[in-house]
Amino acid sequence: MNDMKQILCALLFAVFGFSALRAETEPAPIPESGADLAKAMSQSFQAVSRKVIPSVVQITVRTGSDAKPSKNRLPLFGEFFSDDSEKEKKLQSVGSGVLVDPAGIVLTNHHVVEDGGTITAELYDGRRFGVKEVKKDSLSDLAVLVLDTREELPCLEFADSDTLEIGDWVLAIGNPFMLEFSVSAGIISAKKRFLGKKDGVCYLQTDAAINPGNSGGPLVDLNGRVAGINTAIATLSGGNQGIGFAIPANYARWAMKQLVEKGKVERAFLGFTTTGLTYEESKALGLPPREGVKILSPFKDSPAAKAGVRTNDIILEFDEKKVDSNEMLRSMVECADIDQPHTLTVLRKGETEKLRLPVKLEIRPDGYVGVPQTEEMVDKGKHYTDTKLGLMLIPMTDSAAERLGAAPGSGIVVLSVTPASPAYRAGLRDGAVILKINGTPIHSIDDYVRVFDDVQPGLELRFEVIIKKELREITVPGKP
Repeated sequence: MNDMKQILCALLFAVFGFSALRAETEPAPIPESGADLAKAMSQSFQAVSRKVIPSVVQITVRTGSDAKPSKNRLPLFGEFFSDDSEKEKKLQSVGSGVLVDPAGIVLTNHHVVEDGGTITAELYDGRRFGVKEVKKDSLSDLAVLVLDTREELPCLEFADSDTLEIGDWVLAIGNPFMLEFSVSAGIISAKKRFLGKKDGVCYLQTDAAINPGNSGGPLVDLNGRVAGINTAIATLSGGNQGIGFAIPANYARWAMKQLVEKGKVERAFLGFTTTGLTYEESKALGLPPREGVKILSPFKDSPAAKAGVRTNDIILEFDEKKVDSNEMLRSMVECADIDQPHTLTVLRKGETEKLRLPVKLEIRPDGYVGVPQTEEMVDKGKHYTDTKLGLMLIPMTDSAAERLGAAPGSGIVVLSVTPASPAYRAGLRDGAVILKINGTPIHSIDDYVRVFDDVQPGLELRFEVIIKKELREITVPGKP
């Protein structure tokens, strides 16, 4: 043993010098520059926390004892709410929010307050307020609470979330697992994340710890401004695993303004189905990878159709801002002002010059279902939405069959596929033609529903499809 120790000491001395041997008896000094840097970072976090915490609220929703618990309920802490004063009511939801106006306007998530009930907002200093008005939007998962108060309350400003960069430090503040006003630190891990919903929210990703109860609380920058609203996590355990998502401040501010002024969020739309470009298509067109989206079909009487957009046009820019995905284009358009002129920069087949098409946006109607301009008008009742797989389907028409490379009367058309859905992950895309499922021919939506209903839970579905006029077989996970 002594021989081994002597050999180890000799090696340490050779590599690190005498200071390494000294570490056996006394700690090596921390370089002043490193200690100063750590202290400065710590002091920065402290200053931001002191500034932000007074404007963060804990939101509790209580409802009658005969109501069903919300999915936001944290059963682990149920025993803490069995006192006599609350025996007539029970905890339905717990979340966070942030004051964004001194008049008592709180911004939070829709899913925190969606089930209704008696809502209470509590500040860090112990003050509690009832809520006299709730305005909410399920698509963006945002809600505005107007507190029942005449006091002037502390509030935070919004940051310009477009200027955030990957690697920027951020703090998440909220009430995870009902541990009040907790602060966690991390960075912006990624931008432009879409979580598979049909809204236009382009999320920020962060590794700052976000857990149940953080929903609706602020993600703030090192100036103490709201960079985002903490909303969701990607997890296998139900708790934080380093992947959290926040609604960017610019989108949250846009939606909040409409909720406050109009009581609802109005979204602009262009009206077409799109698909991303493959690497080969981008190369053939002389475009950088991940730039531009291809129009499959403009919808009848839509703003895009009126502007002259055609099938197979490549949309490169919207208002001179580069378009790199279907989701990004939808997000840019959705938040655009319908009272202002807008332009689409388009590359059209057979033409080398880019076209600039002026477009007049319109408000997307409630329950809007678009129909490709190149097909006959399809009544709303004839489309079918498969929420389990993430598909919107319409019947085949002769004109669509010719355009999509299918035989007349065969198959049904995929009008749209929800990003990140099981169908999307399997490879189905907008404009695909479904010919067979598990070997059974599909001639109508009724055929599709019948085959799907007959499939046993958990069994895979083999789709025979036409995508871009090529016959393919795609395996899709079965229904749960």
